[in-house]
This record gives sequence, structure tokens and C-alpha cells, in this order.
Amino acid sequence: MRSLFLRIFIWFWIALGLAVAALVVSSPLLTRSRPGLGRWQRAAEGSAEREARAVAQRVEREGWQALDERRGHGRGPLGPAVFLFGQAGEVLVGPEPPREVRELAQRVAERGVEESERMGIFYTVALPVTDPDGSALVLVVGHRRPPRVEHLLEPRVLAPRLLLLLLIAGAVCYLLARHLTAPIAALRSASRRLADGDLAARVGDKVGGRRDEIGDLARDLDVMASRLQSLIEAQKRLLQDVSHELRSPLARLGVALELARREAGEGAARSLARVEREAGRLNQLIEQLLTLTRLESGNAERAAVRIDLGALVEGVVADARFEAQGRGCEVHHSCAEPVTLKGDPGLVRSAVDNVVRNAVRYTAPDTAVAVTVSREGERALVRVRDHGPGVPAEELGKLFMPFYRVGEARDRSSGGGGLGLAITERAVRWHGGAVSAANAEDGGLVVELSFPIGEQR
Repeated sequence: MRSLFLRIFIWFWIALGLAVAALVVSSPLLTRSRPGLGRWQRAAEGSAEREARAVAQRVEREGWQALDERRGHGRGPLGPAVFLFGQAGEVLVGPEPPREVRELAQRVAERGVEESERMGIFYTVALPVTDPDGSALVLVVGHRRPPRVEHLLEPRVLAPRLLLLLLIAGAVCYLLARHLTAPIAALRSASRRLADGDLAARVGDKVGGRRDEIGDLARDLDVMASRLQSLIEAQKRLLQDVSHELRSPLARLGVALELARREAGEGAARSLARVEREAGRLNQLIEQLLTLTRLESGNAERAAVRIDLGALVEGVVADARFEAQGRGCEVHHSCAEPVTLKGDPGLVRSAVDNVVRNAVRYTAPDTAVAVTVSREGERALVRVRDHGPGVPAEELGKLFMPFYRVGEARDRSSGGGGLGLAITERAVRWHGGAVSAANAEDGGLVVELSFPIGEQR
């Protein structure tokens, strides 16, 4: 059982239920209306009265001194306790009596009538007696007689009471368990939203206003979330500002490169071409950074149109085949049925293109990258499978992080800047979809893009 709420609720309920059951079964005070206990009480009272009358007859016949001589005979732990009080209330027979016994004897002496009392499982009978010399005395006999099991266990009587009490205990335990675990559920919800990228998630005053350890934890979590939000937003602004600032020098570099190509001789053409290629790669990296920051900041507001996903993916595959031929591999495309969705064609194309080109880059020579488009229920799926080295299982969840590169592919010559898959994940999520990656059983990597089919954004 993994639910803290259920564990708290069940254990509280069991503990309280056992306590209630023990109280109901064992307490004569709370269960006087039960027939078995009534029989026990009548039998115990009758036994105490018979014992008291037998002792009273002995006192009246032989005197209280005879009782004093024989008071210890025939008494065990459950036997009677005998007290005899004189005219002045002094104790003639028996040990020092409890306060209740003295008070009972005093009432009988004042009224001159017999009285009896029950104190739990103790039954006391007090009656006035007269010894042979005419002295008025008060005899008190205490009889201890606990109920037997058959007196206590009466299912027909106990079952409804126990059921009612257990239901009441269950309601109390439910409210208590809910009170204890509701703040934890709020903390869990806020932490999950943070983990999913909602930097505005907070626990709030409902839990943070508590004056206990859980309230302290909620306030600490909100402070941490605020700090994380400010740091990440500052990082996004820095990337965006740097990207914008770099575009102007790059544009001027392109102009200077054209002027240098005109003025330089044939010997510099090769070096200038290399400069142009590197400037192009830098411009592409800046464009990716700007796209990523727009997606993460929510500023990628574009018109959503109806997209033929099969045709779009086929176009991406056609472009990727040129690159695949240079690497000695192929790209195969299949679409079992027409699949359409509503979204931004540029973002969807960029998302699919990044995954397909990444697969072409890492698949083994003389193998084929398989790209399939299908529909499962209300979702459109694009699966891209290569035959490369795959990805260590512990790093699969990091593939879609910006600038993250798998350990075996850290050489910059093997790929781009580590932004392609990050842009894919943000673009798919912008459409309300999800991206996943898994290693194929016979080698290679399978990346799946899932888009909802319906009105998005």
C-alpha cells in the first residue's frame, strides 16, 4: 500500500476500532442493558446478599468477637471482604476500609435500612445488625465477582453497537487522515507542476499559512520555486539578448566576406569559403536559439492551420535522403492512412526534421532509417527508428534538454550544437503533444512524436 492517506486512515481506524471494541466488551458501566450482563449482575448481587445475611446471622447469634476470630477462614482473592462498624463508626472487624465503604456504613447507621452498591465488578451490601448484648452495629460485605466470557460476548447485542461505533470511528479517522495528507497532496501537485515546466506553480497560502512543519515546508518550496523562476527567466532573456546581439555582427561579417572575396586572389578563395561555412553554421545556431527561447517563453504565437502530416513528413524524408546518400544509408517512409492535425506547419516540420536528421547522422552505414506515420485513437504518431549505437538507458530522459549531448557523441564534428531535439520537444509540447525515446531491442534508437488530433491553440 503506497498511499500515505490510506495507511494513516486504516491504522487509525484499526486502533480506534480495537479500543472501542475493548471498551464495549469489557465495560459493565456502558453495557448495562445487555441480557448477559444483567444475568451476571443479578447473580453477583444475590451472592453478595446471601453472604451478608449469613455473616449477619452469625453476628446476631454468636457476637462480633466470634466473627473476628473466624474472619480469615475460607477467603481467597475472589472471596468476600467483611467489615463490621461499631456504634461510634469504629472498625471492629476487617482492615482499614475504603472511603466509599465508610460512607455506605454511615448512611445505613443513620437510616437503619439495608443498602447495596455496585462499584464496577465489586458489589457491597450493608445492613444493620444487633449483637447478643444489644449493641447496634453495621455490617458491610464486599463481594468481587467479575463477569465471565459468556456474559460479555453477545453477538446479537454487540454487533449493531460495534458497527455503529466503527462507522463513527471511521468517519473521524477519515477526516483526521484527510487533514494530515491534504497539505502533502498540495505540495506534491506543486512540485509536479514545477517538474513539468510550470515555473509559476506555487503551494499558496492555503498550506503556506499553516504554523507547523508542513507550513514551513510549503513556504520553503514557494521560495525555491520563485528563485528557480527568476534564474531560468534570466537565463532565457540572456540567450535571447545574446542571440539578437550576435545577428548584427554576423550580418556585417557576411558583407565583409563578400568584399574580401572580390579583393582577394584565387589563393584566398578556399579560406574564405571555409569562413562562409562557419558563419552559416553560427547563424543557424543563433536561429535555433531564438526559436527555442520563443517556444519556452510562450511567444511562438502563430496561426494554426490544417496539416496533412503524411505529406509533411514525406517532404522532410525527401530532403533527408540527400544527406543519407552521402553517409551510405537510406531513409524509408510509410503512412498507412491519411492523418491530419491542426497546428503550425513550420514548427511541426522543424520537430520532425530535427529527429530524422539526427537519426541519419547516427545510423550505421548500409542501414535504413524508418519513418512511419500512423493514427492511434485521437493522436497522430510519427516514429523514427535508426540502427545506430543507441543511447544509455540512464541518459534517455536527458536527450531533449538544451545543449545536452550523449557521452559517445560529444565530438562537435559528429553533430550540431545540441539544440535540435530540444526544439523538437518544445515544438511538440506547444501543440499539446509529447515526445519519447527508447532503445530498440535489436539496436538503434526509436523516437516517437505524438500530436493530438483536434483543435489546438
